[in-house]
Amino acid sequence: MEDVRFDLSAFSLSEMVRCGAELRRAPSGATSLATAAEAVTDFLYRGMADAEGRRACPLVRLFVTRRWSALPPDDRAAARTRTSAGAPPPSARCLTLVASRGSYPRWADPATGAERFAVPVPSEDAARQVPLLSRLVDRIGTVSADQADGVPPPPARFEVLLVGDGRHTRELWGEEFAEEYGIRSALAFGGPLPDGELFAVVLFSRVPLPAQTAELFRTVAVSVRTALLPFSGASPPTGSAEQTVHERAAAAEALLGALEESVQQQAAHLETLVAELSATARELRRSQRELRRREEELRAEAAIVETLQEVGNTLAAELDLDALVQHASDAATRLTGAAFGAFFYNVLGETGESYLLYVISGVDRSAFDRFPMPRNTRVFETTFRGLGVLRSDDITTDPRYGHNAPHHGMPEGHLPVRSYLAVPVVSRGEVLGGFFFGHPEPGRFTERHERLATGMAAQTAVALQNARMYRRERDTATELQRHLLPALPRVDGIVSTWRYLPAARGTEAGGDWVDLIPLPDGRAALVVGDVMGKGVRAAAVMGQIRTACRAYALLGLSPAEVLEKLSVLVDDIAPGRLTTCVYATLDADRGRLRAAVAGHLPPALRDPYGRVRFLDEGIGPPLGVGRRGYPEQEAPFPPGARLLLYTDGLVERRGRSLDEGLGRLRELLAESAGEIEADCDSWLDVLTSGGRHDDDIAMLYVHRPATAERDGAAVVREYPPVSEAVPDARRVVSDTMHTWGLDRLATDMMLIADELVANAVRHARTPLRMELRRAEDRIMLEVTDSSTEEPRLMRSAPQDFGHRGIFLIDAIATRWGTRRIEGGKVVWAEVTV
Repeated sequence: MEDVRFDLSAFSLSEMVRCGAELRRAPSGATSLATAAEAVTDFLYRGMADAEGRRACPLVRLFVTRRWSALPPDDRAAARTRTSAGAPPPSARCLTLVASRGSYPRWADPATGAERFAVPVPSEDAARQVPLLSRLVDRIGTVSADQADGVPPPPARFEVLLVGDGRHTRELWGEEFAEEYGIRSALAFGGPLPDGELFAVVLFSRVPLPAQTAELFRTVAVSVRTALLPFSGASPPTGSAEQTVHERAAAAEALLGALEESVQQQAAHLETLVAELSATARELRRSQRELRRREEELRAEAAIVETLQEVGNTLAAELDLDALVQHASDAATRLTGAAFGAFFYNVLGETGESYLLYVISGVDRSAFDRFPMPRNTRVFETTFRGLGVLRSDDITTDPRYGHNAPHHGMPEGHLPVRSYLAVPVVSRGEVLGGFFFGHPEPGRFTERHERLATGMAAQTAVALQNARMYRRERDTATELQRHLLPALPRVDGIVSTWRYLPAARGTEAGGDWVDLIPLPDGRAALVVGDVMGKGVRAAAVMGQIRTACRAYALLGLSPAEVLEKLSVLVDDIAPGRLTTCVYATLDADRGRLRAAVAGHLPPALRDPYGRVRFLDEGIGPPLGVGRRGYPEQEAPFPPGARLLLYTDGLVERRGRSLDEGLGRLRELLAESAGEIEADCDSWLDVLTSGGRHDDDIAMLYVHRPATAERDGAAVVREYPPVSEAVPDARRVVSDTMHTWGLDRLATDMMLIADELVANAVRHARTPLRMELRRAEDRIMLEVTDSSTEEPRLMRSAPQDFGHRGIFLIDAIATRWGTRRIEGGKVVWAEVTV
């Protein structure tokens, strides 16, 4: 027979009808009650499934009752083994197993191995061994043993019993059976057979069966009886044709009655369900309306909570006063539901004078530009004096409103205001400002809005105090830093600018510094350094280093020598404090640059053609590690060249590596060739992402314009160390001064040349080099030789005619001096034009 499956998890009325029809056809071809029972049991075993189509019943059994006298010997023997009171009387009914599908548990006959079960019913043994079947037989009822033949049996009763609790299932049939097969429920159903006997079917199911589904098996029980009817004891060939017709009619009537009863039950159940669903639907609609209302309230509350949290976090972190007051005004206006709002606040100027500013929210600020600042009228006095909150459902009806000239109310063109709410912002007794909210409709502000605005005012007061304190401390630190840094002097032949930006966060002074030092010989010293750390200590160390650096520079020391001496100084005044520095000397007249680096980022040099390179060929250790040698680098600095010295705050920040920052700086320097002030501002904006930087930034930017070079502005001569060099040098100086139109200075310059060249010939006794240069406002003469002995002012005795030439130069020249170079020295003198 083709497999037909019925889903026990969704067993319905239609499933019941189909199942009954299939059951009635199942025993076709059977020849006895046993074979018919096996066909029915097999159908139920294979046909019942779960929601996934798997077999739902691991065990199915079918029982019938028989008189003790009619039992075969084997069944009697089985009954004796299960009966505690001995053999029952011949007329007693015994429940016997007719068919079984499944393998557990087995009631096997020890002699034959066949599965057998027989027990008298009703009896204590049956109630103990098969309690579910015993209860089912009791409910179906049995025919009395002395009932006369030919007397019609009582009306057929078909019953159903369900054990739907897994715990009871385990108690009835054992933990091992229930666990192994996953038994969730047990269903027993049965009824009378035509010969007065009873039949019973037990299904052990993996699917939990509800009581409603179990009731549908009452009709299934009728279909089982119909299937077994041809093979019961009263059926042909022993019964007459009339009796057979009568029995089949009775079976059909029973089936029809069961169907009608099931339909009525299902209809009643459906009516109950419809009523319950209708009530549930009404309740659901009501709940949905309530949920929507609560959801809207919760959304509004959540929006307020989120706004308060966001505003609190923002105000706590915001230190920019202008951004803070605007954010507070916008948030408070949203929270109160005002049509527009304003925040008036007091600010102290540099002279300590207080003045009133304001921001507008909800409308464009231009709507209020033509109105004067509010005065302490009777309406505004409460807020501006910090006396308390003023809330009015209609401010135009307030007795304090409209008494002040010149408007006696709102100025012409003012936005209409009926609902009015004003909250002072007070901190430690000081009135910092006030919130003002308006709406054109009356009665818009409630007590809740007042509480929210008051809370906003409290948060704003704390944030304002923090911002004002931060601004004061930051201004103080910046002012201190700027006073420690120099105003860059003007140096002939170059244009320069500098920048110092304290870190975007923090209020303490830093240790970055820049310096540009004009040297006596016309050169310029360029310095950028960084003392790590913040606070007064770092600033003090920076100031000492800067002062010492200027002193060493004025001694005419080379870049390497200056850094060596600074390293010893740092080791003495600030041991362990990391300090880096770049020191360079720039000779604009000769177009030469010499630099030494102490643990600092290398200077960036741009040539007139836009090529950029970093002077990183030799970088020494940071300052403060004792006397160490610092390598020097020399590079040409022709007209059009540019040089940038900087600290690490310019190129290094969170989210960007140092190499990336240096690469970006190289690109910017290569692209720029404009005005140096604009270049610096542009670089800062790009490299700090609009002013967001974590460290101090110091920059020194130098440019040698192409117009600084002048043809014929320098004359150079080289001489052997012989006395003939002196008169030739005098002649060259005289001719050159005449060419330059400076005859009035010719005598002074010839005396200086006479003395410097003569000293070189007399004392150095090495080849020498004389150079005469003209700058914008001075004439400079230099004599270079290979001797390291420097001329000095020495007092001579009256009878001693030596050492008087230097006194002569000191009297004539504006400045003079000596600087050491590799392989010798340079003696120079300068005269102002």
